[in-house]
Amino acid sequence: MHIAFVNSTRKWGGVKTWTMDYAVELMARGHRVSAHVRQDVFRERLLEAGADARRAGFGFDFNPVSILRLMAAFRKDRPDVVVCNIKKDMNIGGMAAKLLGIPVIQRVGMPRDMEDDRGVAFLLKTIRPWVLCPSHSVAEGIRRYMPYFPETRIKVIHNAKRPVERITPVRPGPLRLVSTSQVNLDKGHEVVLEALESFPAGSFRYDIVGTGNHMETLRERHRAMAERGDLIWHGFSTDVAGHLAESDVFLLPSYSEGMPNALLEAMAAGLIPVARDIGGVREIWPDSLAGLMLPGESGAEAVRDILGELLGMDRARLDELKEASLTACRTSFSLPKKIDEFERWVRDEVVGG
Repeated sequence: MHIAFVNSTRKWGGVKTWTMDYAVELMARGHRVSAHVRQDVFRERLLEAGADARRAGFGFDFNPVSILRLMAAFRKDRPDVVVCNIKKDMNIGGMAAKLLGIPVIQRVGMPRDMEDDRGVAFLLKTIRPWVLCPSHSVAEGIRRYMPYFPETRIKVIHNAKRPVERITPVRPGPLRLVSTSQVNLDKGHEVVLEALESFPAGSFRYDIVGTGNHMETLRERHRAMAERGDLIWHGFSTDVAGHLAESDVFLLPSYSEGMPNALLEAMAAGLIPVARDIGGVREIWPDSLAGLMLPGESGAEAVRDILGELLGMDRARLDELKEASLTACRTSFSLPKKIDEFERWVRDEVVGG
């Protein structure tokens, strides 16, 4: 099959990580992957992976010039299916595919992405995409906001990763903590930093990988922690795997998530996860790590309690928790198994239905 991805977003987020994972795996199975994207870094990463990635201009919503350009590309390449994200991806890329009779998959990452308004309703009724959700919580959001959308066109395939062969044992010295989410207010970095202020200097190192609109505020507020070396701001990085490999505990205190790719990425790397009980997090959380899940509306005190417990553990116990995390990913969220499911669905229902 030939799968074409369309992505108009300017920043790196979960859907781009998901696209990279799927592109690499699909190409390894002999499928052709093309992509029409706005962000240069994303295009470069896809090119490095072997995909046919092109920079696309999008402009304003329903831009006729952009739609015609994509139609010309699709006519030449003849993809079997076009995969879009939301909003502009759909009103440009999805519309171009619809006008050519090419099936469209809309990959929806968050329930609120489909909050009903006239524009979203128009696209769903006009394009009639197949909707791919990374968790049942996202699918429930679609049913809640879009009760008229056909149930038969909603598909749930959990996000997944290729797990490492074995954990990296916890090394002597400060416990290595890491977050890889965008540094926006809804991602909850603030409660982690507030909790960490309670612990002695040198007992931990917290690496924050990513950038966002709340970053400078937090940098200024916690400058002392950074100056003593307990807090490292890395900004945007294309080597998230490298940062995870150097860490022991992954922190995801977000207040809003669908099915967090970042969490699965950390578990696949054998890190101990600490995350908030929101969205699809519970769908992937193993019973063996139940004590590390934060209540949905908890603040710094709950984070402080869990981190204090981890900081007080010996390395053998921490390694057991890392092993439990990796085992959970390997058992239920292995990427090859999810790609099998995606292939069958696209072949039998989206293209062949």
